[in-house]
Amino acid sequence: MATIQNNPSSEPNKFTPAPKPQKSRTTMLGVIIAVLTIALVVLGISFMNRGTENAQLSTELVEMEQFKAQAEKQYYESLAELEEMRGSNEELNALIDQQKEELRLQNEKITSLTRDSRNLAAARRELAELKENTTGYLAELEELRVANAELSEQNEQLSTERDMLSNDLQVSQQTNEQLNSERAVLVSEREELANRNSMLNQKVNVASVLKTNNITAEGQKQRNSGRWVGRNNAKNVERLYVCFNSLDNAVATPGEETFQMRIVNPNGETLSIEAEGSGVLTTSEGEQVPYTKNVPFNFQGDAANHCAEWNVPGQEFLEGVYTVELYNKGSLVGTTEMELK
Repeated sequence: MATIQNNPSSEPNKFTPAPKPQKSRTTMLGVIIAVLTIALVVLGISFMNRGTENAQLSTELVEMEQFKAQAEKQYYESLAELEEMRGSNEELNALIDQQKEELRLQNEKITSLTRDSRNLAAARRELAELKENTTGYLAELEELRVANAELSEQNEQLSTERDMLSNDLQVSQQTNEQLNSERAVLVSEREELANRNSMLNQKVNVASVLKTNNITAEGQKQRNSGRWVGRNNAKNVERLYVCFNSLDNAVATPGEETFQMRIVNPNGETLSIEAEGSGVLTTSEGEQVPYTKNVPFNFQGDAANHCAEWNVPGQEFLEGVYTVELYNKGSLVGTTEMELK
């Protein structure tokens, strides 16, 4: 009977390793390498960008520091240039101090801007303006200095001329003293004569003042017929009507004469409207008195009767006592009162 032996080699595929697991490890290794490569690329780009930003920031800081030094130099150079213009003229020195203060404020603004590199452009504009202002200040100071120099030269010339005139004056002083003595006598005589004339004129003026009497005043209302009738109720009064007599006067010169009529309301206020002919007169005592209106007439030396109205459309009259005053040549020549209820 034959014996059957088990031969391991006679069973194919039982211990042969599968190739598939080997292929899976290779794929995994490729993926890892790809991921690491991408990470390195991203990291490199990040470093490159950061390096660019750092380089740009470094450049801006360098530019800002350079600008600060330039601005400080320009500021102190401007101050020095202004100081060189200082002299003995107080007006010029005061202007220099004012200009230095304006530059100081502008420099503070520049310093404030340089705290942030993003303001470098604005700071440069301010520095350019500071330079421009300095140039303008120096031109203004130079113009003032030249004007002062010309003025000093003129003063010297005037001083020389004054000295020459002083010498001439000394020569003529003796003659003037004699003339002054003679003139003093004449002035004294003239003043005495002027005083006499003034007194005479005053007497004549006083004598020529036209006196008045029979002064009447009343409130009136106009009827439909046009006729004016007296009223004493303030609400019904449309105008105030004043009549009086002027007396004869042999001293007064015939011709145009004028009385000033003043109407004072119960509140002590003068009825006065410039457009209606009101004004202000000066009394013989020099007092300024407002008046209501003029009452002109042709004076022929004889007594005459006069009437005047105060009629202003729409004017309302107060209740109470009204005072009427008449003036001629600054003198109070008559007065009366009336009452509206």
